Amino acid sequence: MVAIMGKINNKILVCTMLLFFGGTLHVDAQRWFRTSSLEFGLIGGASHYSGDLAQSYFQAKGFKPSIGLITRYSPGEVVTFRLSAQYGSIEGRDDWYEDQDDANRRNLSFRSNLWDFTGAIEVNLRRMEASQESGVYPYLFTGASVFKFNPEAQFVYDINSGIAEYMEQNAPGSYTSLQTTDGKWIELQPLATEGQETTEFNDRKRYALTQIAIPLGGGLKFKLNHKWTLGVEYGVRFTFTDYLDDVSTTYVDPVRLNGQYGGISSALSVRSPEFIPASLEGSPRGNSDNNDVYGLLGISLTYRLYGNRPNCPSF
Repeated sequence: MVAIMGKINNKILVCTMLLFFGGTLHVDAQRWFRTSSLEFGLIGGASHYSGDLAQSYFQAKGFKPSIGLITRYSPGEVVTFRLSAQYGSIEGRDDWYEDQDDANRRNLSFRSNLWDFTGAIEVNLRRMEASQESGVYPYLFTGASVFKFNPEAQFVYDINSGIAEYMEQNAPGSYTSLQTTDGKWIELQPLATEGQETTEFNDRKRYALTQIAIPLGGGLKFKLNHKWTLGVEYGVRFTFTDYLDDVSTTYVDPVRLNGQYGGISSALSVRSPEFIPASLEGSPRGNSDNNDVYGLLGISLTYRLYGNRPNCPSF
């Protein structure tokens, strides 16, 4: 009889535990499903940069289209985790604002494709309650970005320019050999246009084309219904490089560049119509005190894959 009662008591204990923990898990699952959500969608807009070849931060001509993917996971009503991958481009040109009659103008320019991969935390300044079918929710975000760039410049062959005359005097054939390159877009990083890793400027290291940045921005989410959300945001990426535009420090004598990197390096390093070799080396080509930044203006449309429903589902 004692053995039988023991077995009955054990069954009662097991059933009680299953009912207790099963009920708890049921409630927790309902709460998790009601408050958490996973969204996936598209983000498009514009990209731009600010640096040595931009007169102002919001240089209107510098805004270029961008497009990408975005996913958001919200474990609750305040914090949202997000991942995004965006492709765009950036550009800067002295001739957007320089006096074209000034023979001593730098006349520098660049363009670059831009890949941005960002992981961030969004803080919703208004709780995104599951019971609300629609609404407007402001938010701020920050995190970490990995970006890839590759600045290029278009070579314009001008045999009457100062740099052509100087190079033909000191390294005959170095400039005239570039005639077939006229009009082509040339990658600037391999050319070391500021003397990177030359014997005389070995302390200047070649910049990496894949780097990290700190994103900081904010926006608005427009909850259209329980499935679709429209978002508008702007974010700045604070980089740790001054070479998004291939411009940072000082000029180097083109003869030095020609000896190690060829005539195209000399020609794209010095693009001013007027060339004064006696005062060129060491004169400012850019401002190394401030790193370059880039910004992304985005409009997103996301679809909620699960969660954040006003009523609890049945399990």
